[in-house]
Amino acid sequence: MKTKVVPIKEFKDKATQLLREKKEIIVTRRGIPIARVEPLDELKGLMIKAHLEIEKANIIGEEAIEIHKEAQKEI
Repeated sequence: MKTKVVPIKEFKDKATQLLREKKEIIVTRRGIPIARVEPLDELKGLMIKAHLEIEKANIIGEEAIEIHKEAQKEI
């Protein structure tokens, strides 16, 4: 995967365009790396979304496992 290095101002101004390129991006401030942004494959993105929804619903781990088991039965 090719990495693109961009100053923070460019990242702020062109974030959407840069993210569409689906490359790893290193954001710099005064030439010093301050952040790394990496593309997610679809499955990983869905897993993160599910995790965030579980947190938002205030569901603890055991409840999430039970919900998952019930969902599998329906599939």
